[in-house]
Amino acid sequence: MSALGTAKTFVADDTAAVATFLGTRPARVRVRSGGSRQLRLPEPGDATVLDLSRLTAIVRLDGPDQTCTVECGLPRADLDAALATCGLELPCPGGGTLGGLFASDPIGASTFGGPSPRSLLLGMDAVLADGTPFKSGARVVKSVAGFDVHKLLVGSEGRLFVATRLHLRLKPAPRCVQWFCRTGLDVAAAIDCLRKLQQEPVPPAAVQLVRAPDGSCAVQGRFAGRAAFVAEMLRRHGLPESAPCWRDHLDPPTHGEVVGGATLVGALPVLSSHLPANASLLWQGGGRFEAALPDAISADAFLHTCANGGVSTLVVHGAPERRGHGTLRDDGHQRLQDGLRRALDPHGILV
Repeated sequence: MSALGTAKTFVADDTAAVATFLGTRPARVRVRSGGSRQLRLPEPGDATVLDLSRLTAIVRLDGPDQTCTVECGLPRADLDAALATCGLELPCPGGGTLGGLFASDPIGASTFGGPSPRSLLLGMDAVLADGTPFKSGARVVKSVAGFDVHKLLVGSEGRLFVATRLHLRLKPAPRCVQWFCRTGLDVAAAIDCLRKLQQEPVPPAAVQLVRAPDGSCAVQGRFAGRAAFVAEMLRRHGLPESAPCWRDHLDPPTHGEVVGGATLVGALPVLSSHLPANASLLWQGGGRFEAALPDAISADAFLHTCANGGVSTLVVHGAPERRGHGTLRDDGHQRLQDGLRRALDPHGILV
């Protein structure tokens, strides 16, 4: 059983409870809401788990303003259901809880230049590692509320502070949505299809390339907008209609690992050529990718190749001792990350 499963747990009911708990100066703390992405983080060891799963309220839903305020333990599916009744949507991919989605930001945008968790986060209520509550940003789109400290939540994995409420930007649900899936492609044909879709003045609302372990590829996603526009895009690109199809992540093979990174569509031929024949690949339209490799040796070889090509990658799912292992980050990026952690969590409480 993992250390996470045997660790002490504190279940918080609200922001005040989180502040009180952190104010006791616990030794080490792992923040968890739904827990669906915990296996993609390093093991917390003997850290106490701060469980936010009871923070599930939709505090405010302003249809005319197209904004909402939610607690971080709210499942994405519950928010989607509530927004559907108002003709609205949160226009970024990803499941789990809202806190986990924004703190991990594992997918980014679903299409080139599309909205992502970072662009949709207007503000938050949060607590520093020493128990100090604070607020950043605002509940409205147009605001001059100071520095965008709340943007630091995105991708922080809960290691800078603990967010308890999020203020989010929404958009109207499209008039027409149609999913598509073009299968049976080789890598070159799939990439050619992606390039043509990206060159459209209005690209797909979401798009992915999926390479199966047998080497065959699929391009899948959805168009959104007026019905005539959607039909024309499908016809122009020869895209078969499909049931809803989207993959947030790849699962590791038995004894294997998933490596994640980001790259442009133009680098996909080289990236794919360096994968073992039985590896799978998932490339998101915003540039993030995951590769599922059969074992640690294959993963290390792929990491080495990516490093030589200037692509930053790391193990995002695998054996506990291997998670986070990857290529060296840019020196400036690393200094910034270390500086933020020293400033916001000088005692290294949040792990």
